[in-house]
Amino acid sequence: MDAGPIRDSEHMTSEDDYGVYSGNEIHFHISGAISASLVPWWIHWFRHINTAVIVNVSISRSARRFVSFEALTHLSNGKVWEDEWETAETQHWRDGGTGSSDCIVVFPATLDTTMRLAQGRSDSPALMMLQLTSLPVILCESIPATNSVIDRWRNLLLERSNFYTAPYVSGVKTSDRQQQDSGFNLPGAITLANEVIRDRNA
Repeated sequence: MDAGPIRDSEHMTSEDDYGVYSGNEIHFHISGAISASLVPWWIHWFRHINTAVIVNVSISRSARRFVSFEALTHLSNGKVWEDEWETAETQHWRDGGTGSSDCIVVFPATLDTTMRLAQGRSDSPALMMLQLTSLPVILCESIPATNSVIDRWRNLLLERSNFYTAPYVSGVKTSDRQQQDSGFNLPGAITLANEVIRDRNA
C-alpha cells in the first residue's frame, strides 16, 4: 500500500476515550469484502461503548454474501436498509443524508466501492448518498493490492474535502495468512471522525 493513509501513531487516544464517538448518530455502509463478516461484532463493540449513539446501516448486495441483514437489524438501533432502489427504507439518501448522522463510515470499503465512488458512480442509493453528502466520509479500506491506476483514482477521490481514510493497522490476509496493512480499523476511524467533527464545529 502507498503511504497515503494516516498511521495510528498520529491518532493516539487515551484508554478512557478508546472507541468513544463524539457525535450523536453515525451511519455504517457495508460493502462486499470478506471482512464484512466481522462487522456485526464491531457494531456490538461500538454500541457497548456508545450506548446513546444512534447507529444506521446500509448493506450492499455483495456484502450480503458475508453478513446477514437480520443480524444487522438486531444489533443496530437506527435505520437498517439494503442498498437497492426497491428496498431502501429511508429517503434521506436522495439529499446525501442518513437520518441525523454526523458521519458516514464505509466499513469495509472495497476496491470496487472506492473506484466507483472515484468515478462519480451513483447507481445505488448508498452510492448516491455518498456522492451527494457533505458529511465526513471515512473509508475503512479493504484493498488487497495497489497499482498506479488504483492509486490515481483513489487519490482523486481523496481530493474531495469530506473524504478521509481510516488509519492503517497490521492485519492478516484471509487468503494466505500473511501480514498486510489494512484500513479495516473501526477504532481508528472513530478517532478520526471525532477530529473531523471537532474541527467542523470549531
